[in-house]
Amino acid sequence: MQIATFTNTRGESVVFDSFGPFVLQKIDGTANVSTEIKSTKSPYQDGSSFAGAQLDDRDIPIQGFINSISQQELYERRRELTRILNPKLGPGKLVYENSFRSYAIDAIALEGPVFGERFVHANLFVINFIANDPYWRDIETATKALRAEVGGLTFPLRLPTRFALASYRGVFHNTGDVETPVEIRYKGPATNPIVTNETTGEFIKVNCELLATDTLFITTERGNKRVEILNADGSKKNVFHWIDLGSTFFQLKIGENILRYGSSQDSDQLPATVTMSWSNRFLGG
Repeated sequence: MQIATFTNTRGESVVFDSFGPFVLQKIDGTANVSTEIKSTKSPYQDGSSFAGAQLDDRDIPIQGFINSISQQELYERRRELTRILNPKLGPGKLVYENSFRSYAIDAIALEGPVFGERFVHANLFVINFIANDPYWRDIETATKALRAEVGGLTFPLRLPTRFALASYRGVFHNTGDVETPVEIRYKGPATNPIVTNETTGEFIKVNCELLATDTLFITTERGNKRVEILNADGSKKNVFHWIDLGSTFFQLKIGENILRYGSSQDSDQLPATVTMSWSNRFLGG
């Protein structure tokens, strides 16, 4: 079973499946993507040294046909497909579903649908989708909070002493094939809020004062990095220039990541709320 669904930036969708009216005959590019191997070579070195691998854009060609009951419906379906796949609208969301699971990717139809031969009330078509970001991702974004867990240490001696402990962290699992960016929402209060990935040692710190009604929003996505304060009235303020110089727009590494949040004022940490959102990314499905 294979189904492909494309939704454009205007919210219009078209489904390619086995039942019509847009019948899916073949879809390629769901697994493999062209890769360029980067290497270095020293004088007199036999062979070369691996330096990295760079994935190309992902090509996803779809072949199918319009299945209609009349000539009028055929041309209506052609018009519908052309409108929804308009490349001038920019990249839309392509969802690919097989018998195992579903994946999503941002893609654009290079030239809209290319129509081929007609057979009575059926019309062949080819659509060449291209995804500039080659990774498939989860359909739904995962969201999890970093929780403040307050506990303590007690001793068997009869002493009125209890050592309080507070932990402001959470464990996050990246089950994808590569590292993935995160979105951070840090609701105040906080003074110089900071989120640290203890697994890698990287952190993001913003030198600012957050009120209890403010939310700091950070995204570490390459090409879309943002650092903003969302105020109670709905307004946004760009505070990218307030980022601490030692900060890194870190990503979740593959596997387990332990994240911790903090503030220069310890009393701010308990009432603060911090959530992380991310999508696992895959090489193919």
